Parts: sequence; structure tokens; C-alpha cells
Amino acid sequence: MRSIRVLLAAALIVLGAGCGGDVAASAALLLPEQPGDLHLEQIVTSDAEQNPITAYAEGDAPGDRTLAVLVTESEDWDQPYVGKPVKLDKHEATMGGSGRHRWITWPVKTSQDFESFAVLGHGLSDAELTRAANGVADDLRQPRIDAAHLPQGLGLVKTGSLPIGNWRAELGGTEQVWTNRQARARVSVSQLPGDAGMEILAGATVRGELREIRGTTGLAGGDLLSSGSLSMDWVHQDRALMTPKVRLWRENGVIVKVSALGLADHVVDAFVRGLRPVGPEAVERARGQILEYPPDLLFPPVDDENRPLRVVTHGRNVERAWAMSAGLQKGTFTSALRVLSRGAEIVDGGGGTFDWKPEYGRVPLTIMRDVLELDLPSDNVLIGFAGTGVRKVRISYSDGTSAELPLGPAGGPGGVRWFSTEVKSRSFKLSAEMKDGEVTDTVRRIP
Repeated sequence: MRSIRVLLAAALIVLGAGCGGDVAASAALLLPEQPGDLHLEQIVTSDAEQNPITAYAEGDAPGDRTLAVLVTESEDWDQPYVGKPVKLDKHEATMGGSGRHRWITWPVKTSQDFESFAVLGHGLSDAELTRAANGVADDLRQPRIDAAHLPQGLGLVKTGSLPIGNWRAELGGTEQVWTNRQARARVSVSQLPGDAGMEILAGATVRGELREIRGTTGLAGGDLLSSGSLSMDWVHQDRALMTPKVRLWRENGVIVKVSALGLADHVVDAFVRGLRPVGPEAVERARGQILEYPPDLLFPPVDDENRPLRVVTHGRNVERAWAMSAGLQKGTFTSALRVLSRGAEIVDGGGGTFDWKPEYGRVPLTIMRDVLELDLPSDNVLIGFAGTGVRKVRISYSDGTSAELPLGPAGGPGGVRWFSTEVKSRSFKLSAEMKDGEVTDTVRRIP
């Protein structure tokens, strides 16, 4: 199991009211009518790692007192994360929460995967939650609470598994992601067929309050567990924009979870209201939109050292699109590469920094990145730049065919002009026509 650092902020398990009984699961994907300034980045079937979880509630109808126990993962429980030490019968634990949302967690010291138990309650007293925690069976595969330790009136609702501890909307079903990385905004929409009991389990990933959502009762709030640290793509001066805003409800037999970063609550609500069920043809058209993602919006305005970034080259083939951004500040060159796909997750193709030397701009041709070497899900995409004295760049193949490669705008980092292309084979030759008409095939590779 992967090891992640888990920040346990608060907990809520709430029964969500359905739309008037169970409805057969619909395969129709919900897509937004007007996504605003957001663009579709991916539609995939989530393969997120599942965590076992069990939920308890009062009767079969929605209620205010709920309880859940789950197994999650953590590299470090030394920090109590707004919690306080609490003594259980068999464990040293931490208790925390706010208002009616309470939690208790403790590490499994015998586990090699940094696993921990967490007991989550809504509407329960500290004494009830502590008693429930003392009744947790020492079973990492199926966490459960002994019936004798359950708060009065609560009974078993559902045992299952879900991805826990992530600010994304993953439920294990179909996930679509809409972003504007230049504006540091992201919305994930996850859909998973399930009944009312499964909705309760999904609600265990959310801390929030009951709210009417799209004609039914759902949850509106934030993520139960926030894991890891956010990349620079989602960092804001206003920390409230970095807090995930979550909406969860059940519609036509499908549980829907929306998780947003970098957006105000009213913008998230407008996005949710604009979701509409669509058929296979509309989904296929949407996949085509992925390859039309505006390259300038694929990257934040600056890197993690506050160096400005700009897109220097981009391109696409039938199934994938790619873009590279770069910047140069005080002699340090920084770059980032991203690959989009009609049928796979976006790939952050890495990047990095190195000292830029003026002579780089005087070499006719330089290969900067070969996607084959990065093991990215793309064909052979070649990325490089032409020196300041180059007018045209051409790629030639052993079968006698050749093509001129479009050059990016002048005045890029270092004064060079960038190019990228999908090469037809591993055997190719680059040549440059200089401003004086001379043709050369001198090529270097950096860094």
C-alpha cells in the first residue's frame, strides 16, 4: 500500500436522502453545460487505492447521529493535527474535530504500511466516541465496532471500501477533471453507482452539512482527510481557496462527488447546478475537447521558486496533446511538460532547472526532451529549440520524407525558439536553415 501523510481535519458521516427510493443505476455521465473558465483535462475510470470502511447509523432513514470506522494510511502521527491525546483501553490515541464532527485515531504499530484506525462520529459525545473506539476490532481488512460498544440506537449500515484521504473526488468510478491551472482552479467530478448505504460510506469522506443539491439532500462542506501537500498549481495567497470544497449527493442511482480547489463556494454551486446527464456521443465529443485544452492555461503563472513561466511549444496528434512551459530568471532556466490524453490521466512529464549558458542560444539545434525517455503514454514526441540564427527547422526520415517544424515565438527564454513534433520513427535527422541560407545538422542535447 502506498504511504501518504494524512491530515485529519474533521469528520462527518451523514445519511443522505435519496430521490425517493432506489433507482436503477444510470450510465449517463454528468457534464457541465457552462464550465466557466474551466477546461476538461481528463475523463478516466478511477483506479485509486481503496480503503476499508464501515458505517453505522440510526435505523434505515436519514439521521443526525452517525459513526464510521476506517483504516487509513499515514507516515507520521507525531503531530496531533488540532487534536489532543486521549487514552483508550489498548491504545494511545488522538481526538479532535469541531462542532458536531469528532474523530479519534491511532496508528497500528505492527503495520509495515503506516496504517491507522480512525473512528469518525457526527452528533456523538466524546464519551460515546471513546467507547466506540474501544470496541474496534483489530482487523485491518474489515474494520468494525463491537455491537456492545456502539452508541445507543446505532446499528450497522454498510461495510465496503472507498478511496480515503485525498482532496480529489475519487470514489472508484468514473472521474472527470476540469481545470484552469493558470488561475489555479480545479474541479473533479466522480460518479459511482450505488445504493443509499453506499452513499453513507461515500459521505464518510466528507465533512459538511446537509443541503439540498439538485433536488435531493446531499452534503456540502470539505474533505474529511486531506493528504500530502498541494502542488504549485493550486497554491493561493488566500488559503481559503486552497481548502477543498466538496458536494456529495445521489442522483438516479449514482453517487456523485464534486471536489473543487481555487474556487469560491458560489462558483462551485453554479458548476454543480449546470451538470447535465449526457449520452455516449456527447462523452466522445467531450474527450475531443481534452486535446483542445488551451496550452497557456495548462501551467501556473510561476514555478515553485516564483520564476515566471510561459508556453514555448505545444502540439497534438490523434489521441494526445502536449505542451511545455519554460522560464529564465537570473541565469536559471526552468521548464515543465504536460501530456493530455483522450483516454488517460494527464501526465506531469516532469521538468527541472539548470544553469542557462549564453552559448546554448548560439548552437543551431538542441534537443531538450524526448518523451520516449520519460516513459510517457505518448508517441515519440521530440522537444527542442533552435538557436538565435536559425530561420527554419526540418526533420527528415530514412524513407525520404521530411517536414518543416513550426517554431515557437521569438524572444523566449534565452532568446531561442522552441519546436516539438511527433516523430515517425526512432531514425530521423534534424537540420536547420540559418538566416544566411546555410543548412546544418549540428545538434546538441541538454541538460
